[in-house]
Amino acid sequence: MNTAVERLRIDGCDAFSVSAAFINMEGAGYVRRKFTPTSDVSHLEVYQYVSPAGEKISVVYDTVAKILTADASADALAALRPMLPAGTPKPAKLPVPAAPKTAVKKEKKLPVSGTGKRVPMLRDVPVPAAVPSPAGVKPAKKRAAKAAKPLPESSVLKGVNRKRLDWALKDMRSADGIKVTAHVGGSSWTLTDAAKNTADLRLEGTTVTLTGTKNALTALVRDRLTSKCDMRLLRKYLSVSLRYLSEASRIDLSNGLTDIANVPRLSDYSVLLITPYRALEKLIYDLQQAEGINVKMIGQAYEKDDDGNYMLKKGYRKRIGSVVYAEVMAALYTEYYKTRNFYTHAENAADSRSRGISDKAEAQRILRNLLSVIEYNCKKLSEIGFSVAEDK
Repeated sequence: MNTAVERLRIDGCDAFSVSAAFINMEGAGYVRRKFTPTSDVSHLEVYQYVSPAGEKISVVYDTVAKILTADASADALAALRPMLPAGTPKPAKLPVPAAPKTAVKKEKKLPVSGTGKRVPMLRDVPVPAAVPSPAGVKPAKKRAAKAAKPLPESSVLKGVNRKRLDWALKDMRSADGIKVTAHVGGSSWTLTDAAKNTADLRLEGTTVTLTGTKNALTALVRDRLTSKCDMRLLRKYLSVSLRYLSEASRIDLSNGLTDIANVPRLSDYSVLLITPYRALEKLIYDLQQAEGINVKMIGQAYEKDDDGNYMLKKGYRKRIGSVVYAEVMAALYTEYYKTRNFYTHAENAADSRSRGISDKAEAQRILRNLLSVIEYNCKKLSEIGFSVAEDK
């Protein structure tokens, strides 16, 4: 293996293509170890990565000159290059060959004749005009070599059963805006994102095969299908609720519990509540979908009563006809709106105070309260025999 450090330079890289490159790298297993943003005295972004093979890679992006450079071994750069932006090729500066030295005989000045006229010299001879090109013939243009498109790659994802796959497809369709097209037989799907990237999934027995080029979509699909949650930890707080939680919600709640227990000292612990409340938002959305409430944002299904409390809109309550379901949906959305919006929005007033959480114990108390609200209301749904589509 060649371990000598070499440099790869790519000109003409815009910020979007650079961001997409980092997403592709992290989706392919590259781990970001350090990031230094731009500052008042520097317009460089510096990234430190470790490749799947354990090699260190330094990437620097010049936000003004739009130049991306990567320093690593030749083997690491060769593996990394397909994931980086194509950029604008810069013509190489080739050395100009020196003209052959030939002996030049110094021209001797001839004496002036006695008539007063200067004797003609070599420089006085007129240069013949260039021969014109034949009419109608244009010089041939060289075609720019097209960059080779990356070829699709297939990988087998282990430990993914049919239920996990169905949950992942539903999550990506609803939460990420991914278009999912099922093929005949119901064992293969084509996924398309907003950037027209595509990926194919095929289920054969208990094996799921992902096929596609390395891009943001394949990285997202791989993450959705292989991310793990701590079921032991979730069962401790949400023994009944698990049947109603999607895989995405389980992972978010598991990560929230783990992070808030292990995070070191922070100046504001409210940032740790974003992931658990995202899981609550997904739970509300899934419960709405189970009763045919099709809205883009979960809040569109609610209205306020005379006392200012949130409840499902009258049309939904009348159509569904379940008092318990309406009570559960009102309680879950009230918790979401009251707590999540409080810590993620500023209070626009002259005498407003910070909404941050400086005490870790306070953040843990809020998270435990969220879990108890979810578990209590899911028990109420369980008592009336309510189920989501995957459990029917």
